[in-house]
Amino acid sequence: MTLAAVCVTLLVAAVPVTAGAVELADCKLDQGNFPGRALQGFTKRSQTRYFMEVDGALKNGAEASYERDEAVLNVDMRVVRTTPVLTPSADVTLKSSWLALSTSFRFVKGRPLRYWSEAEVSDGRRFGMLEMKDGAVLFFDHANEFCNKALTNKPDMQVWQTGTLSKEPDDVAFERGLQDDITKTGSLRIIYLGTTAGAMKFQEVWVQGSRIGKSIARTFDQFSKSIDIAGFRFEVIEAKGDKVKLKYDIASRTEITADQSNQIALQNKKD
Repeated sequence: MTLAAVCVTLLVAAVPVTAGAVELADCKLDQGNFPGRALQGFTKRSQTRYFMEVDGALKNGAEASYERDEAVLNVDMRVVRTTPVLTPSADVTLKSSWLALSTSFRFVKGRPLRYWSEAEVSDGRRFGMLEMKDGAVLFFDHANEFCNKALTNKPDMQVWQTGTLSKEPDDVAFERGLQDDITKTGSLRIIYLGTTAGAMKFQEVWVQGSRIGKSIARTFDQFSKSIDIAGFRFEVIEAKGDKVKLKYDIASRTEITADQSNQIALQNKKD
């Protein structure tokens, strides 16, 4: 193919495609909201939440005594990550008007699309951010309508993509929802080891399957009124020799932070 023919081919491929397409709304994201580099000028807020779930024979609110080498706590645990999703009602394409220079985005009916973050622009408006594997970012408003511009967000490239987006078919709706993923699962054992020389001793044991993932010795002053082990608080009623009397109140489901999730001594499950 000659150079002239290549140039003609590229020009044809770059002709805007408009037939049968209705352009998405212009959200005015590239007119003063992002001065300088493309991703400056807004606050990115995480939309992911984490929950710790505890399942076992809990003695909440009761003053219970435990002998040496007895389990104070013996429960199954898991960490659940909750993320918002958009789900299309039918197969749909967000089609670029400049096929040679920008990407079109195809979504399958009923397949949830996770979005991890929300962008708040300088004028107070908020948009969901659908971050694609190729580095593109799609923005959508609170009515679940996508904006007509996509952003390329890579370490060496943060620019608005050439061309605008249309939705085909244009009557496809996106529904918001939540999706739970179990990121960690295992068991926790807290064993009382006795009180000697003024010190209460416990063993914190994290178990996955038949394998001990981590075992941590915990020592406290015998006259402590409360102690914290594995993120749980125990009220100490009495500690003497081979017996300790404790009281606790552990919820079956508690919201935690991402940092607290990382501190739980269980291995992450692969996505």
